[in-house]
Amino acid sequence: MAVESMSITTLFSDSRCLPRCVFAWIAVLVALGSLASAPAQEPGAGTGADTAVEADANAEADLEGEAEPDEPPPFDFAPYRTLIWVASDSPRVSADTLRDDLQKVLDRDFHAVWRTTIADAPTSVASMAMRVLSEVDFDTLAATDPVIALKKSHNDAVRIRFAGDVGRYASSVLTTSGRMEEVRSRLVGDPGSPKNAWLGILHAIDGDAVALKEAWAKEDTEAILVSRGMAETLTEPEAKIIVPPITGQVIDAAEAYDKIFIVRVRTATTPMKVESVEFDTLMRYFGDTSNATVSSFNLLPEVVGATLRDVFAPVARIDDAGKSNAVGLVRASGLVTDKDSPALVQVGDVLVPMVRKDDRNGNPISIGPLDWAYLLAKELDGRRVKMDFHAGRAGGLQGRKNARTHRMGLRIRPRKDQTLLRLHAKGDPNQPLIGYEIYEKELEGKSMTFIGRTDWNGRLDVEFAKDQPLRLLYVKNGGAVLARLPMVPGHHANAVADLAGDDMRLQAESYIRGVQNSIIDLLAIRELFKARIMMRLERGDLESAEELLEVLRNQPTNERLANDMGKRQTEFIKAIGKNANQQRKVDEMFSVTRELLTKHISPKLVRDLEEAVIESKENGGKLPAKSDEEAAAE
Repeated sequence: MAVESMSITTLFSDSRCLPRCVFAWIAVLVALGSLASAPAQEPGAGTGADTAVEADANAEADLEGEAEPDEPPPFDFAPYRTLIWVASDSPRVSADTLRDDLQKVLDRDFHAVWRTTIADAPTSVASMAMRVLSEVDFDTLAATDPVIALKKSHNDAVRIRFAGDVGRYASSVLTTSGRMEEVRSRLVGDPGSPKNAWLGILHAIDGDAVALKEAWAKEDTEAILVSRGMAETLTEPEAKIIVPPITGQVIDAAEAYDKIFIVRVRTATTPMKVESVEFDTLMRYFGDTSNATVSSFNLLPEVVGATLRDVFAPVARIDDAGKSNAVGLVRASGLVTDKDSPALVQVGDVLVPMVRKDDRNGNPISIGPLDWAYLLAKELDGRRVKMDFHAGRAGGLQGRKNARTHRMGLRIRPRKDQTLLRLHAKGDPNQPLIGYEIYEKELEGKSMTFIGRTDWNGRLDVEFAKDQPLRLLYVKNGGAVLARLPMVPGHHANAVADLAGDDMRLQAESYIRGVQNSIIDLLAIRELFKARIMMRLERGDLESAEELLEVLRNQPTNERLANDMGKRQTEFIKAIGKNANQQRKVDEMFSVTRELLTKHISPKLVRDLEEAVIESKENGGKLPAKSDEEAAAE
């Protein structure tokens, strides 16, 4: 005991370590007590030593303040946080019945790169997925989330930030009876906890969501519990949206996971049908669906795993981008040892470039894929991939790097044999661009190949080519290039290009050609009249010469043609609209034609003939004979 007492005294002699040591000894004593009184544990359960370490760590955290959060791993060593939502028409297929076997299947390819949660899809998500999974989008899913809509005109609206604050500062939250039962069944935590104080003021009305919206307009209504989609339509007065702590919120899931997969299983058909789709949460982007059939429940985990593997799109973070190239870092690539892993990007793969720009609160201002743009993987440099950037408009990936701008590329896999391309006039889908020529340009060269012409509805089927999935298309009309359209046939069933039609430019070109032909004809006529008038004056036929001169005066003049051209040019420019390129081409055509008109249709010819007639009258009705020098000069 003396030795123990001395060692303890010595240990406590340093006042700086005293609090920490006290907590450490308390933790050890607690752990020993737990070992003495605890029943035998199953293999794999926590041990007393583990408990002691945890208690010591907690004691230090309590003493020194909250522990610093762990630093996130580097992007190429950060596994994907994945959530798999299962939607089925049978109780035999659920997250519980699939979880263990499906996890084993997924671990073959994704054990190192996925941190997976498998759960039943929320009711609203499952209901939507069972109808048309391929048409599900983020806004539609998020619109079903129950939220509290608080009037911004409420006296304490500024103080209310969370659901618990609603219970403190509001006296009533109205909702429908069905919605009340739903949120109670999905509640997170103890109903009596402060964060769930809003439940105590939740009141059901007689009626449906329409009646609830009508109640919003009443002055005595403070808040209502409705779907997010309805809450965003409330404008009189405007609503402040508060998210209650309940399970199955799409917004919460999108913030907690990197990838969400929705798996739909139909058991009522023979064979059973499986369909899966991936949702990339950062870019809020749904990929293509993968379909499969299965004849036995025992094979269901294998088939579901195969569809998930098929729809999974690896992500590359764009760290450096130029006008025509980019370099990306592939996520979780440092965790992969198999070169054929579906989590890697290979040479020849095509990626969709995406950009997300957030406001100061982290909400996206702009988000999604760039229009008519693709990245083609050309070279692997360790965990980085060098890519060529093909886009209809340059500069989509360039810009300053900052914490609120995210530039990513998602690998795609075309699943269709072709894509139906449709061209229509800008801002008017009902005006197809008919007869426009589509050419394909080599990715590495300059030669172009004609592949087709749009039909009566502005459509053309573009076939998928396995050896070159990315095709660089050009739209031409009247010899002018109107658009550059990189596309991957088979990526989408349909692709629509909203182009500024070239028809008005062609009409202007046709008009200008007519004017130029008229100038040439008028030039010939004027020269013919000049020769005839001069011949008659030389013969002394003054009367006939004056008649021809009057006819010449009635021919179109420079001023008349120039005025007509000015009016038509204004009409064409107005019809073309804001297309600066086409306006420039039209202006150039009119400018060249005006120069031609000024040069060849001059009033000087008429003035010279009038002077010749006057000179003939003064000479007795006949043009004086020219001297030898004048004749030689002519």
